[in-house]
Amino acid sequence: MANKRRPKQTRPPYRRYVYQTSFVEEGRDNRRGEDPEHVPTDNFGNWQDFNPAQNTNIRSVYVLTQKAELQGKKWPLSQFEKVDVLACCLYYGSDAHMRDLQLEKAAQQHAQAAQKRPVLPPEIVAYILEILWFWGELKPRFLRLSRLLHAMAAPLLYRRPELRGDNFHRFVDTVNGHKTFGSYIRDLDLAYVNQSGKNASVAKLLKRLRPVLVHFVAPQTSFGLGPLMALRGCVRLKSLDLRLVSETLNLEELFLSIRQLDSLTHLSFPRLSIEISDYSGIKWPPRLEYLRVSGGISDEFLMQLAFPTTIRHMEFAHCPKVEHFGFQHLLLEFGRNLRSLRIQFPMPGLHANSLDSVFELCPNLHTLEVSVDYLLAEFFDERYLQKRLDPRPLRTLYIDSSGMLGTTDKLDAIDLALALSEARLPLLKNVRCTAKLGWDPKSDGVLHIASELEDRGGGLYIGY
Repeated sequence: MANKRRPKQTRPPYRRYVYQTSFVEEGRDNRRGEDPEHVPTDNFGNWQDFNPAQNTNIRSVYVLTQKAELQGKKWPLSQFEKVDVLACCLYYGSDAHMRDLQLEKAAQQHAQAAQKRPVLPPEIVAYILEILWFWGELKPRFLRLSRLLHAMAAPLLYRRPELRGDNFHRFVDTVNGHKTFGSYIRDLDLAYVNQSGKNASVAKLLKRLRPVLVHFVAPQTSFGLGPLMALRGCVRLKSLDLRLVSETLNLEELFLSIRQLDSLTHLSFPRLSIEISDYSGIKWPPRLEYLRVSGGISDEFLMQLAFPTTIRHMEFAHCPKVEHFGFQHLLLEFGRNLRSLRIQFPMPGLHANSLDSVFELCPNLHTLEVSVDYLLAEFFDERYLQKRLDPRPLRTLYIDSSGMLGTTDKLDAIDLALALSEARLPLLKNVRCTAKLGWDPKSDGVLHIASELEDRGGGLYIGY
């Protein structure tokens, strides 16, 4: 049973606000049935203020709402632009408006000044970037300056990338994801990349760079069959350095991979290698000039394999199987072609006099590096270093020593000074030796060598 004593609920009069989606439409629908005297008013006015019948200057009205976003920028019938009149009235003359005007004026002044400034030709900009790259001052942040600098600096930055273990995988992803970056790379040095078991990454990278790669240094870990197969497609490769590879490499597979590389001029063997069983099928690259021999190379390799006559520079390092007889045979058969010869310690198979005849067997050397461990004290005597009618072309001499017992007094500086005075080394300009030789910098022999070389435009350098 209803409670008759309960007071009845009353509704308050409805007030119309401007910020309402259907403000104008409701006003038009109800303007005939409402009494003007009872129409509620507020600070924003009511719908009669926007009535086209009373205000002939109004053609269409747009009222913002905070409940829903606008569906378009123009009214469909009148094609008038929808403008927030209140926001515009509050904006003009405000601090934000003045601040925007100042920024716009500053931008115009900057644009006018930029038009008056002289603009460098792209050729000069490219030359400046080349100088910065040569000095090592070209930074990746330069790519963010402008599109022109990005187009000019990106090929220089990617020409010889600096790769380490922490950025190698990101570099591989970048090159594989963007073909443009891969086309810039010419020199790929993986000497500081220690990624064990990552033959797949190296092989994938070589396949991507094979049309443009010129110089390649293998990583310190394995260099298996996959990277060797990928090397076959590097048609522009000029330098292949495998000296850091720590795992054993099959030389027969290596020669099969490089035999078609017509541009290859520099080759360095790995530290560990498997001896070749069939020398008849070995084919050298046609333009090979520099060869670094190391690893499991033996006397049989030096005696049975026919070296190409294009080789002018040879280096021996870490060859425990090379002995005195095989080394002398190589110098006897091939020494006249050499312009540069370097023998680095240790070479345990060589004797204490294995290099004494190097001046006689290699008469056309321009650069010579020897170790006193394989020399006699008479190395600079006239018996081994005779005076020739045509001047001996030797210009640079490196003398090293292991510092072992008996090597500190093996060579005397006075012997070299006498050879210079007698014009048996008339073109020698630079001598670099180690302090392990025991030469006194204040002795007469050392002072005479330094004075003579300075007169020729060179010098004596003693490393400590």
